[in-house]
Amino acid sequence: MNSLEEIVGLAQQGESETVEFKATTGQREAAAKTLSAMLNGRGGRVIFGIGPKGNITGQQVGGETLTDITNACLNIHPRHPPSIERVSLPDCDGRELVVATVPSGGSKPYTYRDHHYMRSGAATVDMPDEMQLSLVLERVHGTARWELEASGFDFDAIDDHEVQQFRDDAIAARRAAFDAEASSADVLLALGLLDSEGLPNRGAIALFGRVRELGGHFPNLGCRLVAVDGAELAEELHDDALIADNVYASLRTAMAFCDDHLSWRTQIGDGLQAETDSEIPRAVVREALANAFGHRDYAAAGLVQVRLYADRLEVASPGQLHFGLTPADLYEPHGSHPWNPVMLGCLYRRGIVEQLGSGTLRMIRMCAEAGLGRPAFLAGGASVTCSIPRWGHWLRPDGTSVDVSKLEAAVLSALVVGPASRGELADALMAEAADVREALVELREMGLIRVEGHGRGSFWLLDTP
Repeated sequence: MNSLEEIVGLAQQGESETVEFKATTGQREAAAKTLSAMLNGRGGRVIFGIGPKGNITGQQVGGETLTDITNACLNIHPRHPPSIERVSLPDCDGRELVVATVPSGGSKPYTYRDHHYMRSGAATVDMPDEMQLSLVLERVHGTARWELEASGFDFDAIDDHEVQQFRDDAIAARRAAFDAEASSADVLLALGLLDSEGLPNRGAIALFGRVRELGGHFPNLGCRLVAVDGAELAEELHDDALIADNVYASLRTAMAFCDDHLSWRTQIGDGLQAETDSEIPRAVVREALANAFGHRDYAAAGLVQVRLYADRLEVASPGQLHFGLTPADLYEPHGSHPWNPVMLGCLYRRGIVEQLGSGTLRMIRMCAEAGLGRPAFLAGGASVTCSIPRWGHWLRPDGTSVDVSKLEAAVLSALVVGPASRGELADALMAEAADVREALVELREMGLIRVEGHGRGSFWLLDTP
């Protein structure tokens, strides 16, 4: 239900990815094109009776007005008529606003007059071919996934010891109700890792396969591990390994690699015993690796890449973000839409990931608790990268490293907890207001933080992509 008060607020904020204004329903064809673009994205609404600058004028609404909008939307395919509401404008000679609303569509991609459109900020633009393909793949994802397809191999290709260790770990973690003596076939069947012929599917091979016995049929299994002396891949490598193995074995090898090359810190906690952990907490490293192996697109060429630089750890996985997710969403609570739900569920049952759908938020929290900067999440057409700063370094939203002063680091650490005003930062850090003001200006110029609001109502927060 759209209230007049809500619409006035939208008019003041201006058009966006999910809101567009039309002066009259005479622009209903352009509105239908925009609604098709919104169906391909996060959904949204077109409001008739508001000018392009947000001035609310309304219009006379007759008996055919709503029908005309609905008829214009018949050119959207697959068919998805919008919900349409009338909102009265008091003291305006009977003029009204008309609001046409659509959700994020469930049958993407949608077309308008046989063309694909998407929203880019407040504009409706042509959708690139690669995005059309991605949306088609998402549509068939429920029934035609790589992990569910037949592998062409029988149980001889399965590492029974790995399956049995999984069974025992899942029982111990109380995340699966297996019989303690369940066979490998029973475990794989319970996990949904057998095909229609009762043989291991591709997901089973990826998780538990004896890769050395597969004759190169699964070259996308494994990872590349690199340690670099400097901050660029072109600089001298002091360790480089190519691992060809299943997901669980690759995870163990990658964790050991990071353990070997990261520094270790010892600190006294609340108790009497010292606590030792990697400069990047092992739980953060494990989460980054589990996300890379669990969410990657196994139909895409390439391996998971683990690159350890002097200033950061990068974990990159082939593929892209799906289901409308953006890097900015990973910094906020977001739903879980795994590309490989069966395989990721197996990582959860073994206790490698703690909870589905909140891994990036846990990483951010654990980095803050360890006194580290915030991870950067980046997505391109071919890969998704998680970049985690090492001790004493901070990352811009684009993943590049930057040096900061002691006070600037303290300001950043405070903003990891949440937005704050300049005065609140000065009080929390027990620092001079002028020094905090200077630090904020420097950090903004570095691209690490931004300010919202004006005057005394303004507050500072960490920047996101």
